[in-house]
Amino acid sequence: MDFKTFFEQNKKACVGGLAGVTVVLLGVAAITGHNSGTTVETTADASTTAETSASVATTAVDFYSKLSAGEPVSLLIIGDGFSSGNNLDDYSKAWAELISTKLHEEFSSEVTIDNYALPSSNTAYSGYVIANELPDGSEYDAVILSFGNYDTPDNFGTFYEGMVRALVNKCPGISIISLIEPSSVTNPDGYSDDNASAIQSITDNYNGITVDIAKLMQDNGSDVSATAASDMINQNEDGNAATADIILSSIKTAVNDNIGHSDSNIDSINDISALDDYAYIPVADFAKVDDTTFAIPADYITDVDGNVISGLLGIDYNYLPGSNDVYVTSDGTPFGRHTVEFDGTESEQHIVLINDNFEPTDHVTISFASADEANSFAGMIVTGNVELPASYDTFEPKEITEPTTETLLTLLGEDTDEDIVSEGGPGSESDDTSADVPADGDTKYVDGVLYEYYQGDWYEVINDDTGNPDMGVKSQVVATRSANEVITNKESVHSSENQAADVTEAAVSTEGSIEAGTEAASETAVESTAVSKEAATEAETTAPEATESGSDSGFVNPGEAQAAAGNYSINETDANGNVVGSVVETY
Repeated sequence: MDFKTFFEQNKKACVGGLAGVTVVLLGVAAITGHNSGTTVETTADASTTAETSASVATTAVDFYSKLSAGEPVSLLIIGDGFSSGNNLDDYSKAWAELISTKLHEEFSSEVTIDNYALPSSNTAYSGYVIANELPDGSEYDAVILSFGNYDTPDNFGTFYEGMVRALVNKCPGISIISLIEPSSVTNPDGYSDDNASAIQSITDNYNGITVDIAKLMQDNGSDVSATAASDMINQNEDGNAATADIILSSIKTAVNDNIGHSDSNIDSINDISALDDYAYIPVADFAKVDDTTFAIPADYITDVDGNVISGLLGIDYNYLPGSNDVYVTSDGTPFGRHTVEFDGTESEQHIVLINDNFEPTDHVTISFASADEANSFAGMIVTGNVELPASYDTFEPKEITEPTTETLLTLLGEDTDEDIVSEGGPGSESDDTSADVPADGDTKYVDGVLYEYYQGDWYEVINDDTGNPDMGVKSQVVATRSANEVITNKESVHSSENQAADVTEAAVSTEGSIEAGTEAASETAVESTAVSKEAATEAETTAPEATESGSDSGFVNPGEAQAAAGNYSINETDANGNVVGSVVETY
């Protein structure tokens, strides 16, 4: 699933409305990490809501002043399992669901909530990635951040402020609301208490408010441990209700104090300049070497401006029940490894750090413990360098399949046979062919096989195996990140015998014998699929096929058991602007 689709699936459209308008309540979908598969959706008349909303001019400029004026507000939630309702069977009882209704009841504002929290043990680093994948100019009035229990203090402040900084830059005028999770009291083995001061100081620096859930519950006479879930990290239904009340109370205080919002001109506390360099490389840019292994050339690892980026490496994939293992080499040398025993019953998306000082010169190889785990691979994150604890350098190397440079380029559709290129197409038999520059749509027969020319390459035309010339097929056009783009699965389907005859006529005007293919071209629709110049001259290749981005990769959990984030491609392109899934439909 691409990142845009992830946003749309997890968007919690309007809760509430202006005074006198029917309440619109969308039950917040279970993001990930909980067992409820139920989503409740009830909608009011959209035109009535839109008309009423339009009748009130928006004059307030920030989250708190908008609430004070009863104007519509948009709220973003980014966090770990405490924000995603990890332990609840009924997600409607989660604080992230309850807060929207409470805000509407208190201020009569229409409240839109997007909850992009990831499950269980995701850290502030994953929040930093989510924040960077938000579109520029996102119009959120406020964000609630909830991390700390799973983050070792070594680099927590760096990634937490990197996340806040990205939000402030992506969402001008956003107000920051940070939670100190109740596990700061209930789970002494976690890190919430250790990270509390960093959360407070960073939030203060960006003119936000910090809500210490456990402390405020105790101030209200509640025993935070009594409402803790069995894991002593999360809260039960009563604890979630109390959390929502405390957040509401803190927001009411901020409204009365006219807190205001953050500003991108504020100086950072930590040295986070390296985190300004950021790239998300989606799985579609990798070659799949075998069932468990992916590889990518070093010069494919670039930011949105095409600059090669190096430093800190992270991986976005799913934990599966049982043993999980992702192993990375750089230029064939062991680079990092992340292993975990996951005791969950369903897969969960996790964005994890692998190691620092990442600077490959030739290629990178990523190997997973199983094919199912590999199928969940969504992408690779590279940022400027942040020094990690020495423990990241301590891991056991293992044997994996390392592709040669030639094999890797072949898998990615790169041209490695210059002779074929100079001859102008597969199987060309005349020296004059190279002198004639073909045009897109030109066709030719070679040894009874029909080829079509498209943007610098010849593509083998294969009969549509449906046998129905009016049915056609669906396929994708995928541009590689290389300088020489190769279009895969380019499609040319004709829906009538007359159109099929056009293919034959085009073939007559090109070189090569047409007799062997004329009958096939006139009787059936044809689909043109990309073949590399090497493959066009060989009967078969033994190299594994290049990977495709499918529904089982990225942020889609196997079996679609849970909603989760995806490949972070926006508007059908990846973070670097390359097309990753433009569907060409035929008739």
